[in-house]
Amino acid sequence: MTKKVFFFLMVALLTFLACDRFDDPEIPRINDCSFKLVNNEDIPLSNACVKVFYTDKKPGFVVDSAFTTVLGTGILRSLKPGDYLLKAFMGDREIGTREYTIQPDNSLNILEWKVDLFIENFPLTVTLADNKNKPVTGRKVELYTTDQNPVLIGQLLSDSQGKAVFNKTVTGNYTVFVYDDSNSAVFAQSGVSVGTGLSNSVSFLIRKIFHNADFVITGYLHDPRGSDSPKIGAVSGDGLVHPGQYEYVQLMALKDIEFSSTPYSVVFTNSSTPSEYGWADGIYNATSKKVYQINLSKGSVKKGQYFYVGGSSRRICSYYKLVLSPQLPETVFWGIDYAGEPGGNNNGAKKDGSGLMANGSGKVQTSVTKAFPDGVALFRGVNVTETSIPMDAIFYGTKLALTPYQVPENDVYSRTGQDDEPQTTFGSGSNSYLFPVGAEDMGTFIKLGGQITPTEWLLPRSGSVMVFNMLDTPGASVADIENAAGCTLFVDK
Repeated sequence: MTKKVFFFLMVALLTFLACDRFDDPEIPRINDCSFKLVNNEDIPLSNACVKVFYTDKKPGFVVDSAFTTVLGTGILRSLKPGDYLLKAFMGDREIGTREYTIQPDNSLNILEWKVDLFIENFPLTVTLADNKNKPVTGRKVELYTTDQNPVLIGQLLSDSQGKAVFNKTVTGNYTVFVYDDSNSAVFAQSGVSVGTGLSNSVSFLIRKIFHNADFVITGYLHDPRGSDSPKIGAVSGDGLVHPGQYEYVQLMALKDIEFSSTPYSVVFTNSSTPSEYGWADGIYNATSKKVYQINLSKGSVKKGQYFYVGGSSRRICSYYKLVLSPQLPETVFWGIDYAGEPGGNNNGAKKDGSGLMANGSGKVQTSVTKAFPDGVALFRGVNVTETSIPMDAIFYGTKLALTPYQVPENDVYSRTGQDDEPQTTFGSGSNSYLFPVGAEDMGTFIKLGGQITPTEWLLPRSGSVMVFNMLDTPGASVADIENAAGCTLFVDK
């Protein structure tokens, strides 16, 4: 080994040993301080500036600073543990000074700071009203900041006047959230500014679907499998002796009703060309089969109860060969021999074997076999005239046409348009909704669905087709049309 190589090896060894004698320099601890600045009334100081100074060196040097949010909060960052002087400013005005020690444990660096200062503040009023200008009560209302990560400021329920008042709200911008009827999801939101010269209020229109019905239509069996409306005693091709007719409409009571003291009526229309008399056509034409009225003048129902009006067999889905489907009891089914008896108040001739309701067309779900839709209407009392307004009504099919049938105010029809123009009959204005029909001779029940209270529709009806016959569903029961998916839900509120 040459002297030159030996020299370089020794230099390298000494350098290595020299470096090994020194520890790595300690990384200085840097902490944050979260603070909230309020006055003596606990009103947050919004848009205040808090500056941090050293207490023992560099006088006048600002170590860090932060502006407060509408909550009076802020964060001071990158501070070594030690003593500091904090000064709060509103604009150029100094409003408070205090000493504060930043601790090595960052969880301890939380400052609640009160200053003796009047802060202008305002009550922020949130008003909730429905489309009849009635207050909406008991709705959850939340007030948030408008930061990138919004912070909840307060939460209230609207009072008997539909108001939620957030007191001592300081100048700034906010977001108001209003929850749905169950207070489980946000229904609407709006930004609002608070300050001098502003309204310091925000209003929400909670649009509701009101109705004026004591009971409503929730389903219908318009085309049972096999013969729809046989005469009592008629014999099918398989030898079944028919106990009556099979078509019916399903209804739901929205209050307790004693029909003997408060009678009602149900009117069906099954016509190719409606007359000018609409739901009362049979009153003016004794041979008319375009309408058929069934009076409800005996028996009773309870609020939330399903009940039925239609053919005298009271069967839920007609028959298959020699087997009849389950039968509903007389206490919930107002069965009429509409094949052999005229309609109530002589509104409609006896059907004599023809249908109470229109059928589907073909082997798939398509339109009814006529140019005009058909329907069902419910009336208070039994004296139906051409100007009588039903408390509920539906129309079904797929061919829209202007008809003389009066419509109610319900979830799918309205007697006035958006600009308050009159639209009193089906097919006029926005009154165009048609519920579905099923495929012909399949035995389909139409569930209307929706959610309803005694005064409003929470969810409007839409209609779904369920195959309901003895061939395809031999275990079919009343539960399939009352308690299964797609059935109408009553909410007692």
